[in-house]
Amino acid sequence: MPQTIRIKRGTKAQLDAYGPLQQGEMGFCTDTKEVYIGDGTQNTFVGRAMSGTLANRPNASAAGRFYFATDDGYLYLDSGTAWQRISVKNLTDLNGTVDDIADGTNYAKVKKTDVTNGSVNKVSDGTKTATAAQIRDHIDNATIHRQINDSGTGPTDLWSAQKIRNEIELAKRNIEPQASVKNRTTTTPPTTPAVGDRYIIPSGATGAWSGQTNKIAEWNGSTWGLYTPQIGWTCYVDDEQKIYSWNGTAWVRTGGALQTITAGNGLTGGGQADTVTLHVGAGNGINVLADSIEVKAYRGITVNANGVAANIDGSSIVYDSANGNRLMVAVVDGGTF
Repeated sequence: MPQTIRIKRGTKAQLDAYGPLQQGEMGFCTDTKEVYIGDGTQNTFVGRAMSGTLANRPNASAAGRFYFATDDGYLYLDSGTAWQRISVKNLTDLNGTVDDIADGTNYAKVKKTDVTNGSVNKVSDGTKTATAAQIRDHIDNATIHRQINDSGTGPTDLWSAQKIRNEIELAKRNIEPQASVKNRTTTTPPTTPAVGDRYIIPSGATGAWSGQTNKIAEWNGSTWGLYTPQIGWTCYVDDEQKIYSWNGTAWVRTGGALQTITAGNGLTGGGQADTVTLHVGAGNGINVLADSIEVKAYRGITVNANGVAANIDGSSIVYDSANGNRLMVAVVDGGTF
């Protein structure tokens, strides 16, 4: 019949009371399921780690023993006085901080309160701090991102597409000083302007133009863009068909063709100048002053409050109304000695 070989056995307490096993002798603890081997001086635990539920774990008393808790999944080490958990599953299982882990040059620390479900829940530049929720709400806020300020000049002001297009065109072709305007007399902003309509704002303007005298107003589709003229800006005024330039104080007429003066026919020809200077040489009865022409009474010419009159001698000079209102010599008489 088969033989059964049995080694020394008993409870752990009995083994402790028994003392050291002989050299090479083995002992089995029937309560803790541990196997020890003696060397004549002390007993050394050998074999696989013990396992079972955490509640069934034996009391810590033999340093070096391992115990695997099947219900929580951790491996424990018997320090002789307590069971120390040695396997790690979560960040909370670590002692110390992330500062203990260096990347060789630089490293940082994340507070546990700043981590949610494994993700950092806020950011900071050292001065200002924002949570992930605040950042996400800002990104998703379409109202904030659609705010525009076409009159703004700050680096963070948002402009409409039309405003950006206008500014690009100005930069490309310097169109602002050369653009035409509808007129320079409208005081009330039109209610239905077309995109691109421009006006020079006169004194006494109302509504969106109030207090903007001499500026150029341009309709961009939603608002009036107002531009302060710079010296040298030039505009063609559509309703006048004339050109005006800004001299730093006022819009003044420029350009305009010269008048043509034809001898014998007075002033003829065209052009758009408002005034013509006629230089007349001084002669009999006519004096040319700095800003006027003076006619003196002399030889048949009378100057009085009624104007300038020519005296006609009916005997010698005849007024011929039938033939183009001419003055004709009627009688030439040499007289007597």
